Amino acid sequence: MNVMKIGIITVHRAYNYGSVLQCYALQEYLKSLGHDVWIIDYRQQWTEAVYKPFSLYYIWHFLKLKDIRAIIDYWRKRESRTKRLNETKPLFESFMKRMRLTSPCRRRVPNGFDIYLIGSDQLWTHQCVGGEDKFYLGYINHSSSSKIIGYSLSASVPSLQIFGEKRLKEIIGNFDKLSLRESGNAELIQKLTGFQLPITIDPTLLVDVEFWNSMINDAWKDENYIAIYQARPVVGNQNYLMEKALELSKEINCKIIDLSSTKYTVEDFISIIKYAKYVMTTSYHATVFSLLMETPCYAIKLNDGLDVRYVDLLTELGLESELFDKEFIPKPIEINFEGLKERIIQYRESSIEYLTF
Repeated sequence: MNVMKIGIITVHRAYNYGSVLQCYALQEYLKSLGHDVWIIDYRQQWTEAVYKPFSLYYIWHFLKLKDIRAIIDYWRKRESRTKRLNETKPLFESFMKRMRLTSPCRRRVPNGFDIYLIGSDQLWTHQCVGGEDKFYLGYINHSSSSKIIGYSLSASVPSLQIFGEKRLKEIIGNFDKLSLRESGNAELIQKLTGFQLPITIDPTLLVDVEFWNSMINDAWKDENYIAIYQARPVVGNQNYLMEKALELSKEINCKIIDLSSTKYTVEDFISIIKYAKYVMTTSYHATVFSLLMETPCYAIKLNDGLDVRYVDLLTELGLESELFDKEFIPKPIEINFEGLKERIIQYRESSIEYLTF
């Protein structure tokens, strides 16, 4: 195997559990192969704006969309947002110390890498990155000897439809090699462009569960609770998951821990999922960690184009019984995890091959 200098480009500075965990997992997996691995500290404009108490760029973005309601809401919530960010920032900054970062960059990425590895996560989902981002789409000035590789990239269905055939063909042409995370996206891209792209797994599944268990905080072990994580809003009901969890908690007599507040450390996120009686979520990565920790999960479909992420995952692993429609009535569930570890290992094989440089 050739030792490569690899620069990972992804969303690594979001105060979002899944974003930082998938970034860290990819770094550590590639390091375990002997490569010289760096996270390119790309200060993506939209991500920076979202995680500031106040940002003119954020307002300008919604002015372009003529979304005055979003601007008013943003202004009205500035004090509560500042308070939440002040609580959240140290938790994620602490975890980021595990990442091997380059010097910060904004307009151009540093030279000198054999491979620019773009991914994973929703780098092609417009609402997650503020539209199109040239680096995430492979528009990188680089030497002729270096390669641009996309790994396990994800997008919402509406974003792929907005790109359309011509734009997608151009984007795909930027990459020396490109894989997607969801088979549903691969099918749509093939339909739009004729290109058949391989599927690879999320980096959090590349590493063994023992890797994650080494980060577990056993303080949660003897608690009796349901963990909820509402990663995106439910139209018309901001308290949707809490209301569903309350119904279930009354039946099984336990409390609720709401990870959506992001007031817990990244390590606690994994630990809370591990020791929960149940996980109830609209999040891809909360679903992933419930699988890894073999915690029964209610993965709820909102039919907003983003469900494809965990629908694909659970279907691939034979756990469709964890998928629930939005109108479901919460009842205790039993999930058969027999053979799951073996299925994940098998699911991992093609991704390991893809990352053999």
